[in-house]
Amino acid sequence: MRSIVLSVLSLGALLVFTPSMQAQEKGKGKVSQADQMVNAFLKQLQKAELTDEQTTKVKELMGKTTKDVVKKRTDAGITQEMLKKRTDAQKAAREAGKKQKEVQEAVAAAVSLTEDQKKVMEETDGMMTKTRVEVGKLLKAEQIAKLPQQLQSSLKEKATNRRNK
Repeated sequence: MRSIVLSVLSLGALLVFTPSMQAQEKGKGKVSQADQMVNAFLKQLQKAELTDEQTTKVKELMGKTTKDVVKKRTDAGITQEMLKKRTDAQKAAREAGKKQKEVQEAVAAAVSLTEDQKKVMEETDGMMTKTRVEVGKLLKAEQIAKLPQQLQSSLKEKATNRRNK
């Protein structure tokens, strides 16, 4: 359950950075959604002061995963608008001090997803969680300690099988 929370929070953070990056990239040529997600994740890791080698490995890991995630979500008909509503609902519920189950209920109320879309979201969230854990393995303990607690947790969490629904 905790890994679900962390994956949702981290994904939300990624999506929050996407619109601002889109605005920055206008006029510079089109940047793919997957690349935007990778860049947003690297921005979250700035305080860790990654080495060039670590940065390259993070780009490779996240790049592959984000391309798969974007493709699966696009194929399922999940739009950027849906993802933004999801992120906004998560943020509002967390700021209101709601517990995880209440956050999930708020998200479900804000974003109407089909059963297939829900499955795709679960699958892709799981993919992102596993990748963050792999990234965490690339970092030294001192680097992880420099990051916000929420991000630290998502880098250390073990990926779990979330078929408990």
